[in-house]
Amino acid sequence: MSFEWFVASRYLRARGRSRFRSLITGLAVGGVTVGVAAAIIVLGVMNGFTREVRSRIVGTNAHVVLLDPAEEGIENADEVRVRVEEVDGVVAAAPFNFGKVMLSSDSEVEGGILRGVNREAESRVTDVPARILPQDAGFGRRPTASGDSLPGVVLGVDLAAKLRAGIGETIVSTVPNVRRRGLPRMRSFVVTGLFESGIYEYDAALALTSLEASAEALGTGDRVTGILVRVDDMDEAPEIGRRIVRELVTPALWSNDWVRQNRQLFLWMKIEKLVGYLLFTIILVVAAFLIASTLIMIVLEKTREIGVLMSLGAGRRGVRNVFLLEGIAIGGTGTVLGCLLGWLGCLGLDRYRLPLPGDVYFIDTLPVALWWGDVALVSLLSLGICLVSATYPSWRASHLAPVEAIRYE
Repeated sequence: MSFEWFVASRYLRARGRSRFRSLITGLAVGGVTVGVAAAIIVLGVMNGFTREVRSRIVGTNAHVVLLDPAEEGIENADEVRVRVEEVDGVVAAAPFNFGKVMLSSDSEVEGGILRGVNREAESRVTDVPARILPQDAGFGRRPTASGDSLPGVVLGVDLAAKLRAGIGETIVSTVPNVRRRGLPRMRSFVVTGLFESGIYEYDAALALTSLEASAEALGTGDRVTGILVRVDDMDEAPEIGRRIVRELVTPALWSNDWVRQNRQLFLWMKIEKLVGYLLFTIILVVAAFLIASTLIMIVLEKTREIGVLMSLGAGRRGVRNVFLLEGIAIGGTGTVLGCLLGWLGCLGLDRYRLPLPGDVYFIDTLPVALWWGDVALVSLLSLGICLVSATYPSWRASHLAPVEAIRYE
């Protein structure tokens, strides 16, 4: 054990002439503990929120969406899909139809999105087919109680709840801006299943059916709204989308991607994470003042002992290191306890998922993802702030004049 650490540990363990110093020391350790634990838990929740929203958004939507710039739809969708899949970086592609409709049941009316998909092709691009319950729910025509044969539709769970429409019941889609003989286009469907993505915006609006049934309901004819594309690296989706547009000269297409579609959402989450770091820093700054106060009180209380140490040969550097080590010991204890408390808090939140209002937070439970890189960064920041807080008291102690310190004691 070094001389500096031996003296520093004795100073910290000594009760001194005042219990007030011990109280401030405990408060300093507690402040660091609370700050570190709060930062780890908050960052864990934010990381989990980002991961969950990102995976669910990308799972429901494709990495890249190819659309017609003139908004007239894409002809020969199967041929275009094959050509898209030949582009480097593309894993799979699937055509889709998309349109806003009014959906009505026997008792309720709600606005929604009618999305037509090829279930087999869609399964290679998104997770939508895997989130349909029951799994054997199809889009083919089904007989109804009235004896009619209607195409099947799968409703988002929240949309079904709003419409009060269960499996086997009939709903009607109305497209006000697509008219035939002066009347809005209306088509009936039979509910064959439910869809749950975990994101309220989708579950409260999406109605899934086949490409053929959606084309009939939306009046798109032989054209499709666009083509969904899955790429091998989702972070490279913008570049791959531009590559597809360059290589497919005809037909002329416009590409959109999941990054552009959700830029504001992820920017908001990034800002929230920065705010979390700011709050953590504020808590640690308060704890740093307590550490500085503790060390200053020790310097005042141990002035005579410091003078004796320096007169016996302990240099200024040795005295300075004593108080720096005290600051690191206080900060290190608080950091270790904070990391432990934060880790336990994240485990508890991950085990017992807290419910969230889906219409506000996009998802219905509170997710947690503890990233050890964040834990390391928080620990380094904590120790750095604690070390800075010990700088002035250590400098003040090292510049005491031995004779003057002993004389006035």
